[in-house]
Amino acid sequence: MLDYLKKNAQKAYKEISSIIEKPIFLFSNDPDLIKRESNYNYCYLHGFNRLIKHNRITNDRLLEVFGFLEDKIEEYLKQHYQSKKFIYYLNGDAQIPAFTLSVVSFHDYRQIMNSTDLIELIEWYRSNACFDGLRIIEEEQERESEAISTEKQEPLDSFRSYSKVIET
Repeated sequence: MLDYLKKNAQKAYKEISSIIEKPIFLFSNDPDLIKRESNYNYCYLHGFNRLIKHNRITNDRLLEVFGFLEDKIEEYLKQHYQSKKFIYYLNGDAQIPAFTLSVVSFHDYRQIMNSTDLIELIEWYRSNACFDGLRIIEEEQERESEAISTEKQEPLDSFRSYSKVIET
């Protein structure tokens, strides 16, 4: 898998290889420090954007790459931690646009976000990512806000997450 990325997606290769070859994850036994764990163990994956935007990588290949990354992180956690649970998050943020990854200690079920299947996350990201930035058209916004001023507005769907509990 890394050979494919090294040949076809050098930026993605550097991002993925740095995560799996030199992981810098820190964990705590204190449930109150989950937010800090999440912030410290947070990685951006921008390297696929150009490939996705120009349709030079398939969803199946992305699924394979992210599955490979998940497996390597799971191997690392099992090698260095015993009898502990973790949550692996792979998020798609359409407004940045980027995939983000985070790993945190697992203490209870409240930590698990609404999770979608990995392939659904990839398909959603491909069709919703703002690769050219957000377009703001004032006249359209004014008309829309006037037309629905009495209706409740739906929040912008700009974030999806895939999560998995990893037991060591």
